[in-house]
Amino acid sequence: MTWFKRGALPLFALHLLLGWGAFAAAEETSPSGNSKTPAVSNEELLKRMDAMEAEIKDLKSQVKNYQDMTKSPIPVETPKKADESLFGLGSQSKSALKIGSYGELKFGEQQTPGGWHNGFDAARVVLLPSYQFTDNIIFNAEIEFEHGGINGGSDDKLGGGAEIEQAYVDFKFNDFINWRAPGVDVVPFGYINLFHEPSQFYSVNRPELYNGLIPSTWFEGATSLYGKIVDNLNYQFQISSGLEDTGTTGSDLPPFPGTLGGYGGGITSIGDHAGLGNAHAPIGDFNQTGSNLGFALRLSYDPPFVPGLSGSTSVYFTPNTTPRGAYGDNGVTPFALGTSSLTLFDTELRYRLPKTGFEFRGEYVQAFIGNPANLRVNNDGDPTDNVGDSMYGFSLETAYHWNLAPKIKNGWEVVPFYRYTYENLQTGGFRGNDSNAPTGAGRLQFHTLGLAFFPIPELVLKIDYQFALDDAPNSPKSDHFLGSVGWFF
Repeated sequence: MTWFKRGALPLFALHLLLGWGAFAAAEETSPSGNSKTPAVSNEELLKRMDAMEAEIKDLKSQVKNYQDMTKSPIPVETPKKADESLFGLGSQSKSALKIGSYGELKFGEQQTPGGWHNGFDAARVVLLPSYQFTDNIIFNAEIEFEHGGINGGSDDKLGGGAEIEQAYVDFKFNDFINWRAPGVDVVPFGYINLFHEPSQFYSVNRPELYNGLIPSTWFEGATSLYGKIVDNLNYQFQISSGLEDTGTTGSDLPPFPGTLGGYGGGITSIGDHAGLGNAHAPIGDFNQTGSNLGFALRLSYDPPFVPGLSGSTSVYFTPNTTPRGAYGDNGVTPFALGTSSLTLFDTELRYRLPKTGFEFRGEYVQAFIGNPANLRVNNDGDPTDNVGDSMYGFSLETAYHWNLAPKIKNGWEVVPFYRYTYENLQTGGFRGNDSNAPTGAGRLQFHTLGLAFFPIPELVLKIDYQFALDDAPNSPKSDHFLGSVGWFF
């Protein structure tokens, strides 16, 4: 049938027609010029040629129809199921459930006042489910398991936790305004708080500014609007639960003196997560101890006139951090604490020098405390942990991206880096009922240097050493030598 599909049949018919015409002419006269059969008139020949032309056109049409049939199958309509939506899947043309992940597994040695200790930490394993209801209605979540998991019994040595750090639905309207419905969301403040996957920073631990001065990962019950203002300039404005000056859980503070001797402050100057690390509000069971909201605005920019430069500026404000029923005490008599506002400011820049491997980062953050006389830490009877009217810190970092593609298969990238960080969590302006005798432990310096290896962009192997210093007579003795495996996909 090959000659038929190629359209040779009409040509064959044309050859027959021409042959028939020549035969008819030969029959009309003999070589000697004597007529053997009656002559066919020109009119009759034209009629016969017209008929043959019509037959050829019909054959061409049949051949084309046959070729079309061999290229595409005949569509078959399937019957609609009884429980299928009236609109079917047409209104969800890109619906898809996706699950991503990021995580960090850490190992190495850490210095303590009692000496160096080595060990391992399954720091975090995070699941990132996402579901696209329609092209512009999308659900996202972040479910995190920290430090190996939750203690499930008396013989269980796990000491970690499980958290929902994000769970929200986005309604995308256009490039300029979109709505993130009320849910759990990270506060748009700084860079690493939003983009805290291990592939976004080169050290084993997150940058020091995000260990307390910025309470990362900082997430709250929140809703927001976001979009672009102009090309290369974007915004996000968020309303959330406000930060709280309490480090305890539960909607009510423990009574004085209580079995624990009162309660710990959420805004502190020394200890683990010093700064605001213990101040973010809980997200479960209506356990917030305050009724005040927080307001955050972040602008991010990539100026086209400076290729390789990116940055952001963020502000946050809450009119009152004092929880319900807050009190101070001198160990004998409790007294009520009044209101105190909190304002935060952050600006950060990231610059990748074009056509080179050099990268530079810098960040500055400051907290302004409205009335430090009403902070719990300034009224707890301890003269060494007081806070002034502000806290601030900055970091400077340099790195070099070395591409090993010519030497190693699959093109590993090695990034040596160094970062310097300074924090002052005990500035002037102290007010409160405590005596004020800070030891200098709230003025901190960190020198961190190391290597980050990227076999692929989604996977990173890290190793670093950190020198930790403060202004106390006995420095903190908290250096570390750590490695980690991190991923993000």
